[in-house]
Amino acid sequence: MVRRVIPRDDPFDLPPPHSLPLSLSLRVVFVLLACFLLAGFGLARSLTPAPAGFGTHQQLGFPPCTTRALWNIPCPACGMTTSFAHFTRLQLPSALRANASGVLLAVLSLLAIPWFLVSAWRGRLVGGHRVLDDHWLWLTLTCLGCVATEWGLRRLFE
Repeated sequence: MVRRVIPRDDPFDLPPPHSLPLSLSLRVVFVLLACFLLAGFGLARSLTPAPAGFGTHQQLGFPPCTTRALWNIPCPACGMTTSFAHFTRLQLPSALRANASGVLLAVLSLLAIPWFLVSAWRGRLVGGHRVLDDHWLWLTLTCLGCVATEWGLRRLFE
């Protein structure tokens, strides 16, 4: 006996996620995120990197690093602003010495700017829906792992 499957209209039968368009509001958010990242790079460029390799953030009115002040050890983000300031001047060795994780974050941010803008322009995610699946989670975990590893190595060899 052969069963015939009769197609029916299923409200949950959506087209593949990679072909779903971005809403206008999400496109605006993508453009704003790209502008936010560009402004961050502009701000980093306006700062003078601290010679000590950390403390550049104090030029923005922030207090000295609490972890360093209380326990005389660097926090995981120590040197991040200095790293960005060096990165915007293409002083990569100095940026890596200040905070290698800052260089990783700067590179990822630099790559995210055109991704946000092109996705907003096209109205679809560049790279398809898979970009938003597990990739963001693994990228975030990898970055956090790099920060923790670098922090541990800096503590070990300081």
